[in-house]
Amino acid sequence: MGRTIIEFFSEEALENVMAMLSYRPEHIIYIGHKHNMITKKIRSLTAFAKRVSPDTELEFIEVSRDDIDEIINLLNSLCDKYPDCEFELSGGGELILMALGCVSAMRNINTIRIDPYTNMEIITRNGKATRDYKNAKATVSEIITLHGGRLTTREGILADGTVYSGEWHFTPDFRNDIRTLWSICSKLKTKWNRYCSVIEEVIKNNPSDETERFVLPLSQLGDSAVIFRELNKKELLYDYSMTPKTISFSFKNNMIKKIITKTGNILELHVYEVATRHPSMFHNAVIGASIDWDGVVHDYENPGYDTVNEIDVILMRDVIPTFISCKSGRAGSNALHELQTVTSRFGGKYAKKALVMSCSCDTTTGANFFRQRSKDMHIWVIDNVFEMTDDELLAKLKRIQGP
Repeated sequence: MGRTIIEFFSEEALENVMAMLSYRPEHIIYIGHKHNMITKKIRSLTAFAKRVSPDTELEFIEVSRDDIDEIINLLNSLCDKYPDCEFELSGGGELILMALGCVSAMRNINTIRIDPYTNMEIITRNGKATRDYKNAKATVSEIITLHGGRLTTREGILADGTVYSGEWHFTPDFRNDIRTLWSICSKLKTKWNRYCSVIEEVIKNNPSDETERFVLPLSQLGDSAVIFRELNKKELLYDYSMTPKTISFSFKNNMIKKIITKTGNILELHVYEVATRHPSMFHNAVIGASIDWDGVVHDYENPGYDTVNEIDVILMRDVIPTFISCKSGRAGSNALHELQTVTSRFGGKYAKKALVMSCSCDTTTGANFFRQRSKDMHIWVIDNVFEMTDDELLAKLKRIQGP
């Protein structure tokens, strides 16, 4: 008979899957009350299991909220049927845990408890407790599936080893380009956003020719033309030329164009690039994460309306996600509330959340209120990234996740 683990169903989704991720057992039996073991949560848990442990059989048993004898009888019958079963203790209501205590007083049972924060497992067998470290891991996409959503942003590793996330191909060459662009942005600081907004509008009004070559009027570009001079110095433009009235060039690639024509792109890319240099730090990450709330994406064949949220960067360390919102300008309370809502919905209580700002929060009353508000909501604020080294930024991202 294969390994059977009995889980006490928890309202916190991650607590229901730590044993699954650690052991990939043949059989998991979930015991819970009707008020929290609802169909929607069962459906999400089942979808998660199909992705991470497709050979594990799931069974769900509902018990009364006020009949301890019923629960004791159920636990005894399961122990008889599966004599080598183990009880995972992360979840469960008080009555279920009381019933387990009654059963454990009459017979020798094995228990396990795996802490999602640390991956540390406490095992009790034959009345003795031991500790062990598990290597449970999950991807961003899997965690969102577990919480009933769906990551619609494509992610993965291409055949040539290139990391693909959203619309970006993270080749070594592109990573170098991100670093170069961030150095330009850091030098220009707040002017970067203003210049990129102008460039976006000028390019819309002056589209490229069939060879992707642009000819832009200097009169429309104004001071923003400095960006093109910097890009040319760093060899991020091809065939650059300048006359008294125009500049002509081709972008090195379409990704460079996307960065220059959208103000917030470079900060998101900088955070992602720094965080993912060392896979041992964050083993999975997504930039520009688009999350469908109900996990059902509608199209022509399946008409309907989708509720979608976007998160700039999500980092995974073992089973704990960090949801990051990047702001290249000022941020207000709405940014905090949106980050709080999405993180709670798709990351649960174990998820971390951070607001990364390129500029510094000042010391005015409004800024102090903002900092206190973020502290009360358990949102980390990493500001003044313009003045940080890459190592300083990485240290702060690591600190969010804890030791």
